[in-house]
Amino acid sequence: MSSTVLKIQNGTSWHDYSSMVKLSGLAWKRNDLDAEGSGRTLDGKMHRARITDKRTLEFALMPDRQSKYADLDTDLQQPQFQAQYSDLHGTLTKTFYCSSFSATLDLDINDTREWSGGSFTLIEV
Repeated sequence: MSSTVLKIQNGTSWHDYSSMVKLSGLAWKRNDLDAEGSGRTLDGKMHRARITDKRTLEFALMPDRQSKYADLDTDLQQPQFQAQYSDLHGTLTKTFYCSSFSATLDLDINDTREWSGGSFTLIEV
């Protein structure tokens, strides 16, 4: 039984892209957001007022058919969307956006197109 690496919601449907993610193709990062008053005091001590944190997820894709890459690109173009993904704390669902997506065409023979080298980053809203 495979686990969820990446599912994206588009409308009421969930699209599972887990099989497209390369082995070691998910990089996870937590970024803290600090309040405006955070910084060092005159005696050099750090005063930190953390507001929240947000996730940044980087994905690398395996080769697949053009139609699968096109479906993923369509889902990633939504202004924001729910994504279910593998997190250090289990499988989580959060709201993300994607500002870029890249892919490399490897094969184009008789209208058969295989794409690889795909990558994208999801940033939590």
